[in-house]
Amino acid sequence: MYDKWMILLAGMGTVFVTLILIIAMLSLFKVVFGGRAEKKRASPAPLPEINRQNPKPAEPAEASPRAANEPLVAAITAAIAAATGASPSSFRIASILPAVEQEGSFNTPVWGRVERFSRQ
Repeated sequence: MYDKWMILLAGMGTVFVTLILIIAMLSLFKVVFGGRAEKKRASPAPLPEINRQNPKPAEPAEASPRAANEPLVAAITAAIAAATGASPSSFRIASILPAVEQEGSFNTPVWGRVERFSRQ
């Protein structure tokens, strides 16, 4: 009866001793490698002010194909920003064109094509 409890305590004791050793090693790494001083950077130059004199009032926009694509552009911009980690204002989507399908091809990635051909 005591064997199973001794095995349990030995296993848990081993885990905790190992965790304490890992914590001690990480603390030692902070002492050895953490003494670097950070370089202070100069503040960036101030941006010039933009003076606008008598801006024209915006005219109401007519329904155009560009207005119809705005939700699509917003979704693609958000997807690119999320995937790259860049700010949406750091890039511009110039145009969105549908993919050109060649005759005899299908809209499947290469790994999907390999799978289809391997089944035959």
